[in-house]
Amino acid sequence: TLFFFALQFGTGSIGVWFGPIMFVWFSMLAILGFVHIFDDLSIFRALNPYYAYKFLATYPSGFWLLGAVFLCTTGAEALYSDLGHCGRGNIRASWSFVKASLLINYFGQGASLISHHGGKLITPELKAQTGLHAFYDLMPQWFIIPGVLIATVAAIIASQAMIAGAFTLISEAMRLNLWPRLKIVYPSEERGQLFIPIMNNLMFAGCVFVVLYFRESSKMEAAYGLAFFVTMFMTTLLLANYLVIHRVT
Repeated sequence: TLFFFALQFGTGSIGVWFGPIMFVWFSMLAILGFVHIFDDLSIFRALNPYYAYKFLATYPSGFWLLGAVFLCTTGAEALYSDLGHCGRGNIRASWSFVKASLLINYFGQGASLISHHGGKLITPELKAQTGLHAFYDLMPQWFIIPGVLIATVAAIIASQAMIAGAFTLISEAMRLNLWPRLKIVYPSEERGQLFIPIMNNLMFAGCVFVVLYFRESSKMEAAYGLAFFVTMFMTTLLLANYLVIHRVT
């Protein structure tokens, strides 16, 4: 509740902390992944697209698991949906660091799973039986609490970016006459930052409903992937409509 209430005042006063905190977050991802890459260097075979083809060809449910792979791209969607607030230059400068950190962490997770769990497919049943968590298992025991705190703060900042991106999406839809006119508030001197009260209230209600309905994060994965798919799909439609209107070829 406090988070959605604070959005109307903009992020100018606390935004100066976003960059350093996210730098710490992605640095943590890179370090944890790098340490565990050496658990099994065969993880670099994942760079060969043959194994992706083999997986889809031999595993019956492989295409369904692509939903989990799709979730790996949501960080990129968060960056680009918040383009009007962060600025194109900032995103271009930070993207190489972000992408490298994510790849190193994913390689580290894979190497750790191969080394300690025989490369078994991680299913919800296996998680329930063993308490396995591919990400948090990378952390030494003494770092669990600091790691959870950093991850929580990073998640809050990412949520702010996605909500701000939703405001931008609706604003552009109104400019293209694809959405009814709504009241827009500019909470700071930066015109790139905007706030749409009714959309903020709708998203707050939606978040409350999702939490009460699903109750557990493991049950929200499919809905989470669907939400980001719809976001990307809508962004694509808006871009296509813009290109048609301006006759860009």
